[in-house]
Amino acid sequence: MNKTRSTQTYALPERSERADYIRRNFDAIASNYDRFNDWITFGAHRLWKRRAIDRTALRPGPVALLDLCCGSGDLSLQAARRLGPEARITALDFSEGMLGVLRDRMAQWSAADRRSFGRITTVAGDATDLSAFADGSFDAITISFGLRNVQDRARCLSECRRALKDGARLVILDVGQVKSAFVSFFHRLYFERIVPRIGFLTHRGKHEMYEYLPASAKIYPDQETLKGELMQAGFASVSYRNVMLGAAVIHVAQK
Repeated sequence: MNKTRSTQTYALPERSERADYIRRNFDAIASNYDRFNDWITFGAHRLWKRRAIDRTALRPGPVALLDLCCGSGDLSLQAARRLGPEARITALDFSEGMLGVLRDRMAQWSAADRRSFGRITTVAGDATDLSAFADGSFDAITISFGLRNVQDRARCLSECRRALKDGARLVILDVGQVKSAFVSFFHRLYFERIVPRIGFLTHRGKHEMYEYLPASAKIYPDQETLKGELMQAGFASVSYRNVMLGAAVIHVAQK
């Protein structure tokens, strides 16, 4: 496989090969992914996802939420608990392995959970092609640590805007750029040197996907650039809020 940009000894695959590469490798690490996220964020990612749900401005009731690039379903599960039994959550990802983990987690629900939680439907699909959903289908769309894996962000954002109801919000939680040079040095050291090793421990062996993750963060747009891309896609009232000094960031964009 030809390689392009590198971090350490790892190099991202060519853009044309990246989608299949990501899908195949996310399938391979799916069973360890939750533990990996817990370890590298000390569990804080679950709080950040809770904040992202808050930023959708949804309230319990008959609302429709699309959790795009849902992964193993952390945000979908939190939304199901918080939005109540009338809520309809569509959890979409292109990794069947990740969706399988989400289905296994849902299978552990008690009878009481099933009566009080929103209904989650898992869908294997492409974040850049939401043609299965009519215009104005959703009251909110969330993307949690997944947009940086989408190869055509402009098309994805356009599809999100089309699928949202007027006035509804797109909420994106992902990595950000730390502005402080002092903090950035230690953040970069942790993310590029320590995080892959944590991944190898959770996987019980070396796997290149844990090197891909920090490498993908380096080519992801910074806070202001992504804000500009959202405005270019036609969204209004675009804002963002930094988390952990900008190590993560929540963007909110309204149709």
